[in-house]
Amino acid sequence: MNRWKEIVYTIAAIQIGVGIAVMGVVTFIPLFIFDLGIEDPGQAAFWAGLISGITPFMIALTNPWWTVQCEKHGHNRILMSILLCMTVLMLSTAFVQTPQELFFLRMLQGASGGFIAIGLSLIAYVTPAEKLPWAMGLFQAAMVMGIMVGPVTGGLVADTMGYRVPFLLFGGLAFFCFLLTYFLIHVKKPEKTEKSRVSMLENFRYFLSNPLIRLMILMQFLVNFGLTGIGPILPLYIKQMSGNSPMVATLAGVILFAAGLTSALSSMSVGKLSSRISYAKLLLGSTIVTGVLFIIQYWAPNVFLLGVFRAMTGLSIGLIMPIANTILTTSVPAEKRSIVIGVTSSASMMGNVAGPICSGAIAMQYGYGAVFWSTALFFMAAAWMLWSRKGQFSQ
Repeated sequence: MNRWKEIVYTIAAIQIGVGIAVMGVVTFIPLFIFDLGIEDPGQAAFWAGLISGITPFMIALTNPWWTVQCEKHGHNRILMSILLCMTVLMLSTAFVQTPQELFFLRMLQGASGGFIAIGLSLIAYVTPAEKLPWAMGLFQAAMVMGIMVGPVTGGLVADTMGYRVPFLLFGGLAFFCFLLTYFLIHVKKPEKTEKSRVSMLENFRYFLSNPLIRLMILMQFLVNFGLTGIGPILPLYIKQMSGNSPMVATLAGVILFAAGLTSALSSMSVGKLSSRISYAKLLLGSTIVTGVLFIIQYWAPNVFLLGVFRAMTGLSIGLIMPIANTILTTSVPAEKRSIVIGVTSSASMMGNVAGPICSGAIAMQYGYGAVFWSTALFFMAAAWMLWSRKGQFSQ
């Protein structure tokens, strides 16, 4: 096996582990709040929202900084630093006594959580250009697999062994990923050129001056907005649809798992599809289909068909992110690839923050169904922008 493939497979495996560790705590943190001395349900909901939102916000804020550090110190050192920080913070979280302490440690974890940007940067650095769609698709699939497995694992461990044990388990998993990085990933430090020695502000200006990059940033934001925005209202929508079924949480979990699975499978097929169909056609087609499927989800007459349509949406939406990442990395000079990935990863992560907030506000004002329609509208608007700029695509 080629050395670059070994690195890509290792990074994908580490991403699964990191994703499990990060996402594994989201299912029980709201319940853990009660163990930390909060008795009022309203206060518990406030702290749960605050603690859940601070981590992705800090990741988005610090992603560009971490990618700059890769240029200065090399991918290996920065990856190991991030994973070691995650290990220490996860283990420390098992011993918190107040919501304030939990919030502070989750904030620090977000600040040290630039793994996705670094992983994408490393893949772009080592992968031959013709194999980039395949590598980006594999990494995207690994991200989705971590998101799928993490909540199930964390919830199961928390229910059977208590709320503090998962933090110890995930801390150990993060340390295992650190060891994988130490022993299996050895990449030479990128050579600095005069073109790469520019300020972060200049890099932002450079990227934002390129309309194609701006459009790909929007697509990445939209994917995460669409994936996470439905999460908060899905259990409530299923409850309304099923007539207060006692299995609402299970049904919601199964539907989210199915959508994640189809999304991962779709992402892994990007390499083969892009060898037959141009990036522009793939991206436009998957964006239109995703918009249409969000409307069809609203018209689903029962929970079973809602799950089927949600899984179909996973197939189409799973193509968008790896294609956008491939277009981004091939649209800038090699010395700027790490920086552009850091910037776009931040925009992408902001979709995780904005999705649940906007969907909750829309549902409160206009009802659950409006979330499906508004998300579909966003994807259709994005499809129109892709169509109007199709001449800018190089492939």
